[in-house]
Amino acid sequence: MAIAVWSSRFATGIPLVDAQHQSLFQAVNRLAESFREGNAASQVKESLDFLVGYTQEHFQTEERFMREMDYPELAEHMGEHARLMERVHGLQMSQAEGRPVTVDVAIFLADWLRDHIHGSDLAYVRFMKEGAQK
Repeated sequence: MAIAVWSSRFATGIPLVDAQHQSLFQAVNRLAESFREGNAASQVKESLDFLVGYTQEHFQTEERFMREMDYPELAEHMGEHARLMERVHGLQMSQAEGRPVTVDVAIFLADWLRDHIHGSDLAYVRFMKEGAQK
């Protein structure tokens, strides 16, 4: 059972961003599945590492779009991205030090992803569309 379910309410209308968001939903679900299946810590680490790497790539894509459109909330949006990455890097360090990472990580990431897209990401899309109408 998926914990992060893509729906049209998350669509930005930017094909690359939407494809990346869908891939992030899939990666969060793979991570959750790793926990559900009781996979070895190395498999959980692999899922988490992929998710972190892909998230960084996605954030760079979004931030490039926002810079190109002179989005006034860019710094705040980048701060949200940075805070998430800081937290996830902390989880990776905990795991590397032998402390267990639980399914709660996947649940947190699914919630963060849904909230971030539905809030902050769709705000920059509205800004972009308003600018295109002027």
